[in-house]
Amino acid sequence: MFLNQTTVMGIVNLTPDSFYDGGKFNNKQSLLNHIKKINGSDIIDVGCESSRPNSKPISELEEMNRISLFFDNYEQIKKIIDETLLSIDSYKAAVVEFCLKNGFNIINDISGGGDSFKNIELAIDYEVPIVLMHMQGIPSTMQNSPKYDNIIDDIRNYFEQRIEFAIKNGLNEKNIILDPGIGFGKTIKDNDNIILNLNKFKELGFELLVGISRKSFLSKDKDDKINRLYPSLGVLAMSVMNGADIVRVHDVDETKQMLSIVDRIKYKK
Repeated sequence: MFLNQTTVMGIVNLTPDSFYDGGKFNNKQSLLNHIKKINGSDIIDVGCESSRPNSKPISELEEMNRISLFFDNYEQIKKIIDETLLSIDSYKAAVVEFCLKNGFNIINDISGGGDSFKNIELAIDYEVPIVLMHMQGIPSTMQNSPKYDNIIDDIRNYFEQRIEFAIKNGLNEKNIILDPGIGFGKTIKDNDNIILNLNKFKELGFELLVGISRKSFLSKDKDDKINRLYPSLGVLAMSVMNGADIVRVHDVDETKQMLSIVDRIKYKK
């Protein structure tokens, strides 16, 4: 989204059960403090439904109730973030449209376009970018023995189908962002393979987003959520060098410090 610079997407989880920070930002003061902490982001991505492995879906009403905390404090948030772009992390069209009507700029959809591609239609109608992510299965079952014939080819084929639909129906090519969905219906080896072959997805000609931050494949102990910062930064650096344009992260300041060097090397600044 920015010339010669990796875009940083900071995470705001208004959920009780996200894998890393679930339940941390469930009141006005904790939310505002977190917004201030990640204010160096280029994009702030707001999600209200956990998509961690084995998570259960929530109703549209529950998701709307959760995001009300953000909008109840919207005026104060806008004073903090100024012109920072806002992304809604949701696959429910009603939630997405509500956010777009109220100042959000980007759709981040783990389902790759929503039921019947309704979120792609919203991206067309509102002329905003949409992140189309690959996921095998659904969060509650996606890690139950995921299998692929050829994971790189399978994800490329998935992307090509959605790209074709989006462009045929009028979405500006500049508003397509691809996310291979690291950790979403993938084994550790699958995740490693994706990171090593991000350039294969870049060949499709669109911006590429990766979400690696503090995920369980970064540590031998799946319950160790705390000691994943340095592995996250290392794999993010590899991902950027291999083609990632946007990184979705919990640790904004540390990521920006890392990118100040990686971008200098990548873009020969």
